[in-house]
Amino acid sequence: MQTIVSRTALLAVLVLGACAPVSEPIIAPLPQGAALDTAGRPFVRTVEVPEEYQRALQAGTRSTTGVPGQRYWQQRVRYSIQAELDPERRRLTGRERIVYHNRSPVALAEVRFNLYQNLFTEGFTGPRSPFNTGGIQLTSFSFNGDTLGPLTQGQYEANQREQRASVGYLAGGTLSRVLLPRPIAAGDSAIFDVAWTFVVPPMGAPRTGWEDALGGRVFQIAQWYPQIAVFDDVAGQDVTPYRSEGEFYLEYGDFDVSLTLPAGYLIGATGTLQNPQEVLSADVRRQLEVAARSDSTVTVLRRNQLGQGTAPGTNGRVTWRFTAQDVRDFAWATSNRYQWDALRAQIPAPGGGTRDVMVHSLYRPGAPHWEGAARFGEHSMEYFSREMVPYAYPQITISEGPVYGMEYPMLVFIGRPEERLGLYEVIAHEVGHEWFPMMVGQDEAAFAWMDEGFTTFNENRATKDFFPNHDPFEVPRESYLEIAGDKGEAPLMRHIDLVFGPAFGVSAYSKPGTLLRSLQRTLGDSVFFAGMRQYSRDWQFKHPYPWDFFNTMERVAGRDLDWFWYPFWYRTVTLDHALSDVRPTANGVQVTVRDVGQAPAPAEIVVTTSGGQTVTHTITIDQWLNPSTRVQTVTIPVSGTVTRVEIDPLRYFPDANRRNNAWTPGR
Repeated sequence: MQTIVSRTALLAVLVLGACAPVSEPIIAPLPQGAALDTAGRPFVRTVEVPEEYQRALQAGTRSTTGVPGQRYWQQRVRYSIQAELDPERRRLTGRERIVYHNRSPVALAEVRFNLYQNLFTEGFTGPRSPFNTGGIQLTSFSFNGDTLGPLTQGQYEANQREQRASVGYLAGGTLSRVLLPRPIAAGDSAIFDVAWTFVVPPMGAPRTGWEDALGGRVFQIAQWYPQIAVFDDVAGQDVTPYRSEGEFYLEYGDFDVSLTLPAGYLIGATGTLQNPQEVLSADVRRQLEVAARSDSTVTVLRRNQLGQGTAPGTNGRVTWRFTAQDVRDFAWATSNRYQWDALRAQIPAPGGGTRDVMVHSLYRPGAPHWEGAARFGEHSMEYFSREMVPYAYPQITISEGPVYGMEYPMLVFIGRPEERLGLYEVIAHEVGHEWFPMMVGQDEAAFAWMDEGFTTFNENRATKDFFPNHDPFEVPRESYLEIAGDKGEAPLMRHIDLVFGPAFGVSAYSKPGTLLRSLQRTLGDSVFFAGMRQYSRDWQFKHPYPWDFFNTMERVAGRDLDWFWYPFWYRTVTLDHALSDVRPTANGVQVTVRDVGQAPAPAEIVVTTSGGQTVTHTITIDQWLNPSTRVQTVTIPVSGTVTRVEIDPLRYFPDANRRNNAWTPGR
């Protein structure tokens, strides 16, 4: 990235007044005469790149073009998990073996484990909270066959003072340090064996829980197993504890998971079911075969069959086995009151043609509009696969339950919106997360805009495709503009755990979702989507950082975009284009636009005539980037009487003051 202009002082601006009739020039008063017309652009400057990313560039693990460097590496994990849930007591008990491959160039004397269920302890929730389940209890922990015991913080600190090596694990909080008896050498692997138990928290807990509603109990189980934390080429060891607001940063790997529940409980999960003959009734299996060939929703298990869709099992218990490859997490949902619908989605296949992806929906009868949920999933799956890159996995399951909306590989948790549109939107949003961050696995907590913002943008486009008379872009745009430039707004590059109140939703969702639409309009559809697809392909099943995305988009666009990234991502400055002069000419209309904001953007002028003609003229971004250029006057040829002139009437750009964007005669 290159410096476009040097920094200068920013002059204050006033809101422009209303426009006058076309027969007269309309010039709004500005402070200090015309001084603003040559004001510099202090917020158009080179993007800041932190030292740790620069070191990765020097090491060859990243590149200035946005592709992974020739020496890029990342760790790999393989989980084998066996767990059992007692639905009455709500207790889950499990054990796991993790094979951890150290592909880094350094030996690891310690690793970190995420113990997410410790969010539900007295220290986080309070002693009397219904969400205080006591957290997770580790009943055994070993490293390459050697038993490791728990360490208190006091023991660890005492050992450090006495210069004695600590061996064991610190289990307090949601992030555990595991101090190893022997380092894991570069290129070597290690085996961790862990057993644990916890009580599933009730509805209202973040991202997981159970509820009794609609005549049955549902569990949506996530953040449920001890999980090894990321060690990457930029930041090294991820040391971000789980605080419930920010989300996750996870290693990719393979899962082999066996889940035991009472007969009659259906399970939707990450991965592919490996033993359908052992767990599903013959009728359910037949219906699944029909659904696998169907382009319309097939009811696999009807409401008069609830609780009867499984095999009888052994002693009334059934063990389901799922496997998944190249995923960063595993979650599941279960109930003995689920109805089951399914159909196939057809998405582009490598080499041409299409391939089938199964779409399942599991829901309790009576959930509003859920008979359409499988169709909503099919549409969003096919739409995103066309617009971005094809979905990488064999199935997607949409589960109804206590969690309003949350995403996991091949599985989404969805609540019960009252309106059909609302149900589509939340399904499309959570399915959209299969692309970001499930297939492109960035750090969600540090850079929430890289998954929530991207997904907001994609959700809005899918919603517009399914509901063409609805404007899904308005809500995120106006949500952002409500606080744009105020002291309550936070820069997009701020760690999301440090963003609070309305700024949280704006930083994670609405502002980046809105800005991507602006970038699409600036670059054009072909260039913009080529960049998004290239980024998705280059970083599939990898760990991109923001500068990988920035550099990829610039490479594909063939131009520097720091004028866009820096003011909107690193600052909270605003865009404000204003009409300051409109007057007729012999063959058209002369329009003067002033840039009175702090962030530059193209200015798209639409002229409408009494005969219904519309003519669009765009003042390109290159015409604004001279640091002393704040005014542009253009002559737009039109025939007939001009009835309206407006900047960006379709609202592709987040103009902070639209009162100065439009002119009509008599105003």
